[in-house]
Amino acid sequence: MTDSQAAEAALSGWEERIRAAWRDSRALAVGLFSPSGAPRYLNAGMAHLLSAAPADGPSADAFVNPAFDDLAAGPPSDHPVFTGIMTFGDRKAVSRTVAARVWRGPEDLLVTGEFDAEELDRLNRQLTDYNREVNNLQRQLIKEKRRLEETLAELKETQVMLIQSEKMNALGQLVAGVAHEINNPLAYVAGNVHSLKTAFTDIADGYGRLEALIDVTGDPALSQKKTEIREDCDIDFLFGDIEDLHNATVGGLDRVKKIVTDLRNFSRLDEAGRKRVNLLENVRSTLALAAPDLRKRGIEVSVAVDPAVELECYPALLNQVFLNLIVNAAQAMDSGGDLTIEGESSGERVHLRFADSGPGIPPKDLESIFNPFFTTKPVGQGTGLGLSIAYKIVRDKHGGEIRAASEPGNGAVFTLDLPVELKA
Repeated sequence: MTDSQAAEAALSGWEERIRAAWRDSRALAVGLFSPSGAPRYLNAGMAHLLSAAPADGPSADAFVNPAFDDLAAGPPSDHPVFTGIMTFGDRKAVSRTVAARVWRGPEDLLVTGEFDAEELDRLNRQLTDYNREVNNLQRQLIKEKRRLEETLAELKETQVMLIQSEKMNALGQLVAGVAHEINNPLAYVAGNVHSLKTAFTDIADGYGRLEALIDVTGDPALSQKKTEIREDCDIDFLFGDIEDLHNATVGGLDRVKKIVTDLRNFSRLDEAGRKRVNLLENVRSTLALAAPDLRKRGIEVSVAVDPAVELECYPALLNQVFLNLIVNAAQAMDSGGDLTIEGESSGERVHLRFADSGPGIPPKDLESIFNPFFTTKPVGQGTGLGLSIAYKIVRDKHGGEIRAASEPGNGAVFTLDLPVELKA
């Protein structure tokens, strides 16, 4: 008995079960049709394929490619009349594809089909790729969510740090003005310092020696020429001007030193903590840095601060308050005006007053000027934090008071009441 015969004999006892499995299988499609397309026998797989037909119930109308009429046309054949991929569907949304074979008999048409294992494998791989992509997108979304949460936290921190940023903004604008003021003294230093003491001194010494040699020769013609050169080149004036050049250079250096000192006194970068300082010195150092803006606007400043007044404070922060009040006053007097700063001590308190001759503050705005982000300036010209910063520094850091008084048309007055000694 051959292997094939042995296999047939082994399967003979399972014929009914095999038929049942074949009948109920949806992976294998078997259908018998009349030449008109009427189903004569359908297993579960073929019934499922035909259920995609537009009409109700299984129908040959579900044959999309090739069409049933094309398969049924022609004489009977012992060999398959079609072998390949066959598509079933409703010609709209539903489309099902199987690897099929078709036999054409005298009375009917046998159609068998099975889902293409290679196609299923390709679809499974594609689905796996899609799942992988979805997982990657999910991970990316998680990262983006985390990043958005971090950004939100940073934005909240930025809101808190905006006050400090405003301080640095003001300081940066001020330093720009100071840098402009430094340019002239630096020009003196760069242009004169080396030539003043070295080059001109050497030239004068060499020229003197040349004239001495001419005098030693006793030649009248050379002596006459020497005198002409001295007069034509104005040698006496040039050599006499050396001292003036030197003094001018020293003056320029002193100006640079003064500006740098004012900058240091204002920022107090080396005095981050609390310290006892002279009130007049702090006011003057701040005014020196604000001088370019004040001069540009034509504002006259008068200072009447008791030079003996000293107080314990955070110098850099207190100077920031002074600067904000001075800059606000200057911006209120864009076409010129007067700014008066007065300060005195009364026992345990120090009183400082900034009064300007500007247009004043409307009563409706007076109650809100210390609120964060409140500003009466046009959009883009103010953040509304200057006076809010001043308020927090005076109240929270120094335990003092700051008040504003104004009448429209009569300027504005800001009064600071500070303790001489800071509480722990």
